[in-house]
Amino acid sequence: MFKKNKDNSSKLFKRIGFGFIGLTVFLLFVVMYMALSRATIIVEPKEEEIKADLLVTVKEENLRSGDVLGKLGKVEVSREAVFTSSGKGVKVPGTAGGTITIINEYTKNQPLIKTTRFLSEGGVLFRLKEDVTALAGGSVQVEVYADEEGTGGDIGPTTFTIPGLSKSLQSKIYGKSEASMTGGTITVNAIAQKDIDDAAENMRASLLSEAGGKLQTLLNQDQKFTNVVYKDIIKTKEANVKAGDTAENFKLKLELEVVGVAYSAALQNQAAKTLSNMIVSDRKLVSSNILELKPTIEKYDMESKSANLKVELVGKTIINANSPVFDKEKLAGMTEEEVKKYLEQYGVQNVEIKFFPFWMDKVPKLRDHIKVVVK
Repeated sequence: MFKKNKDNSSKLFKRIGFGFIGLTVFLLFVVMYMALSRATIIVEPKEEEIKADLLVTVKEENLRSGDVLGKLGKVEVSREAVFTSSGKGVKVPGTAGGTITIINEYTKNQPLIKTTRFLSEGGVLFRLKEDVTALAGGSVQVEVYADEEGTGGDIGPTTFTIPGLSKSLQSKIYGKSEASMTGGTITVNAIAQKDIDDAAENMRASLLSEAGGKLQTLLNQDQKFTNVVYKDIIKTKEANVKAGDTAENFKLKLELEVVGVAYSAALQNQAAKTLSNMIVSDRKLVSSNILELKPTIEKYDMESKSANLKVELVGKTIINANSPVFDKEKLAGMTEEEVKKYLEQYGVQNVEIKFFPFWMDKVPKLRDHIKVVVK
């Protein structure tokens, strides 16, 4: 009986021992799990554009707070040039003409002067191009042209009388054609409005380049300013044709008044400060046009030597790693899908989570075991 109780006690202690070992292993596993578990959340944020117009006053003297030191200048440039039409061919009335043979069956030579009339059997009148003498008993080939423009002069081979001769001579001295007359219509280039506009724009660009060179020298003699902006006013724009006119070439005259405003680096500094002030605390600037500003002259006054410039500012921002959006208390315990759904609300386009150990499927509860990386 005593031996049996002793065996039972031994089994009980073994069970307790195994239970204690199992609990210890379990607790050790939990501790190791908590100690080793990690989650790295890699975020690719969406870029958001910010834009603003900065208005700046540029002056040569008497600057106030916010004004930018600069210099104004003005030049006039002009040019006249000939341009070629690129318009499609247009059919217009032309002067038909061709070759005829004058036959003289009379016994005397017959001189004929330039513009002598030749009348076709169909009643179409032509004229002789050059003086000629039709020798007695002979023939001579000559060029004739229609008295009127148009397709009426495009006639086939026929016989011609010479109305200026007496009736008796008209049957002895006459003309005959072997080929058709042609040229009653001709194809010429038509001036398109685009031809005039393109020519004016090309000439304007060339004149602006010329004026820019003159103003650069005028405004930057002391090398204080490294940037110049221009504004041109068209004083004269004259073409010797209008859209629809038929011509191979046309002449264009252009006169410009060009104002140049040179400005100091202070403008760029103001632009950078303005753009910086637009960025909210949890975002950061990743790109901008600060180094490629393109101001435009809104207005200017040559007497007061001042000008108002408008500068378009453009930048792109992304959410930064210190944003409250990435508060680790909020992310702790979330599954990968829950993290993605949560971050998509705040301008994040891609999320990747790397768990350690690999079988983990939730973000650890401990803050220092969570790492957020913003690309």
